[in-house]
Order: sequence, then C-alpha cells, then structure tokens
Amino acid sequence: MTAAAGKAGTEPPGEAWYRRFQQTTYPPKDVIRVVGKLHAAERHDENVALITAAITLGQSQPWMYDVLPLSMKLAGRPQHEIERALTSRIDFTTTNIASLLHSASRISVLDGKELALELYQQAAWFDPTHPIPYAMAMNLARKAKDVDATEWACTGILTHVWTKDFQKRHDSARDAAADTVQELFKAGKMDRLKTFKEAIVQAERRDLHIKVEWSGNGDLDLKIKEPLGTECSVEQMKTASGGLHIHDGFGPRQENCYEEYICVEAASGTYEFQIEHVDGNIVSKRCVVTIVSHVGSAAKRVSRHVVTLAGLGNGPVATLPFKLHNGRRKELGPKPQKQRTTQGRTRLKRQQIIARVRRGQPLVGGQVAGQAGAGQGATPGAGFRLPAGAFTAGVGFTPIIGFINEGVSLTANAVVSADRRFVRISVAPFFNTLRDIQTFSFQGGNTVPQGGGALPQAGGAGQ
Repeated sequence: MTAAAGKAGTEPPGEAWYRRFQQTTYPPKDVIRVVGKLHAAERHDENVALITAAITLGQSQPWMYDVLPLSMKLAGRPQHEIERALTSRIDFTTTNIASLLHSASRISVLDGKELALELYQQAAWFDPTHPIPYAMAMNLARKAKDVDATEWACTGILTHVWTKDFQKRHDSARDAAADTVQELFKAGKMDRLKTFKEAIVQAERRDLHIKVEWSGNGDLDLKIKEPLGTECSVEQMKTASGGLHIHDGFGPRQENCYEEYICVEAASGTYEFQIEHVDGNIVSKRCVVTIVSHVGSAAKRVSRHVVTLAGLGNGPVATLPFKLHNGRRKELGPKPQKQRTTQGRTRLKRQQIIARVRRGQPLVGGQVAGQAGAGQGATPGAGFRLPAGAFTAGVGFTPIIGFINEGVSLTANAVVSADRRFVRISVAPFFNTLRDIQTFSFQGGNTVPQGGGALPQAGGAGQ
C-alpha cells in the first residue's frame, strides 16, 4: 500500500481508494503509515477519501473517527459534513455517556459549538447526576454568549450536590450566572433577566440540610432513616430518596469535626437521625445538630438541638426525629450504584480501624489485624488481640492556665516625701478589649494501661 495509490491515472481519489480497499484487506500499520505520509504532504482530500473508503468497507480503526474530521477541516469541507463525521462515532442506541462527551469535546474544538451543546444536553438526559456535561456546556455557553444554554448549565450544576468538589462547581456556576445577569442588565433585557434570576434561585433550593458538630478527638457517625424506606450513611452515601452524606468527619481538628447531610428534593414524612459513636472522646459528651428545611424559599426553618450522648461506646448514642412537611419528592429515584473503594477494600475510617484492632476484630475481606504475625496452625479469621492500652500513645500537651483582664483598670502608686509634706501619685489606666476568642480541643495524658483517660477540655484564647 503506497500513498500514490489514490493518484492512478485520472481516477478520482475517492473511487481509487474505494476500489483498492474493496480488492485488498490492508494491515492496520500500513494504513497508519500512508495516512501519515498524506498528511505530511498536505494531501488532505486524499486522506479524507482513504479513511472514508476504509470505514465504508469494514476496515475501520478507532483512530479514524477522530482523524477524519480533522482532515476534513484541513481540506476545507463544510461544517455540517465535519459534524456528521464526528457524530458517526456515537452509538445512539446505547447510553454511552463517555462517547457522547468525547464527541462533544471534539466537535467544540472544530467550531461545532451548537452541536456540542446538544450532545452535552443529551448526555445529561441519560444521567442527570453526571457533573461533566453541565460543566463543559457552561464553558461553551459563556463563550457563545448563549443565555438559554448558560441557564440550563448553571441550574443543572446548582440543582445537584456531588460528594466531591461540589462546592467549587457551585461557585463557578454562580460566577457564570452573575456575569450573565450583568450582561442582560446592560442589554436592557429585563424580562429575560427576571426569568433567569428565578431559575437560579429555584436551582439552589434544598428541602433538607442537616449538620452534626462536636469537639474532641472522637468520631461520630450520622445515619438518616428516610421516609421512603432508604437509609443514608457513610456506607451508603447516596440514596434513591435523594439523600447525600457529603461529609464524614473525625477529630481532633475542630474544622473537621462535623457530619453533613443534604437532600435537594426530599420526601415529606418523619426523618430519624441516629448518631453513633465510633471511637475517641467527645467534649462534654454533647453534640449540636442543626436542621434547616426548605432552604432558598420563604418557608425556610432553622432549628438547633444540643444532644446529650448517653453511654459513649461503639454504637448508637442518640436518636432525633424530625418531621418534614411539603417535600418536593413523591417517589424513589433510580437506585444509586454502590460506592467503589480503593483496591476494592471496604471503606473504613482511621478511627474505625484503630477501634477494631483494639478489639481484635477483622478489618476487611476476612483479614484480621495482626494475622500476618500469626504462627502456623492459626485459625483463619481468628482475631489477634493486642494488649490493652497498645494504642494509647498520642500527642502530649502541657496546658498553662493564664488570666486575661478585660475592661478598664487603673493602677496608682503613691510616694511620700521625706519631710512628709508632699505625696507624688503615678496613675496608669488600662483599657483592654478581647477582639476574638478561638477555642481548640486537646486531650490530657493517659497512663492507665486498661484504657480510660481524661476527657478533652476546651480552652485557649487569643487577643
């Protein structure tokens, strides 16, 4: 197979390559070599004819569906032909979202922005919870100054809450929406501006938002039993009722000591929040539960509950019911796929692993903590128990208690002259104001081998 095959006599390149592929089945590497030579020689029309003939006669290769539109672009073919070549790689009979996204990105590079937006919308129709179609469409819509497409993409991003980096995506959507609002205002399109704002506000509605906060080096887990029979937790972070467990926290860092749950469209009924103690100490054996319903609407309600954790141990320590009215969800959605974990292992948090090692329980997949050190004859699955207090080591603290005066104070010193005729008084006023107080948690020392230890104490202040 040679690059001159398409120039035999006066035969058009398309007919020449069609005839040769009809007569001979060429090795893939020969086809790649000839296409490269034709491209280097800038014979793009012949490349188009070669690849088209190969695809038509059943000698296609995966790379051809990407190279063909590029060659057509270089050959100056009409835009509708280029778009048709790009969409030919998509199997519209299946929900192949990856193929749709790839084709849309290729089409956008070749100036097919309108078709690319249509493909992104089709991908979102197949899987409304997939973030990529909305994010890519938003960038295209902003470049094209397409208000309708921008509204679709921004509302799609803001409506859904993803467990990873959803806040960054929401911020980018809000920025794009703000830019569009300014453009509509400058253009004097007040009616369109009003409907655009209403769509953005509607997209940011949340029927239910729950946050559990605590202090200490311990770990609490939040489980929510939803009215439609589903349960949301760290093991099942997404449910068919629309619930999402978006943050799984643990101590000792205060900024990480919280659990968070969001349901964009929640069903009406009674939600049961179950708080479980996994490991570690919780300051004052209390946590704060904040429940916000109907976020973004006139019916918004906020309630805060200080919950006492009775009998800290591995298992449920508090239960709190909450009844939601006027929820927007009427039925269960598609059943979410089981979350995958690294190397197929069961998802266990740091505190859970330590707690299980202490008790000699299996960690994952039948493997037992310390089993690698078991001798011959060890029973498979038998627990290897570490000595009590083996995991009591930690960071040491030496708290120093100080005093800070606040308000107005006056110090006066009197000096009497030797002849006792005069008294000299020195006056020093002080005006102290605490501008900010930052609290932090720490754990006292533990020298008892059987466990136990001092409860964490909150302290610390800065001026």
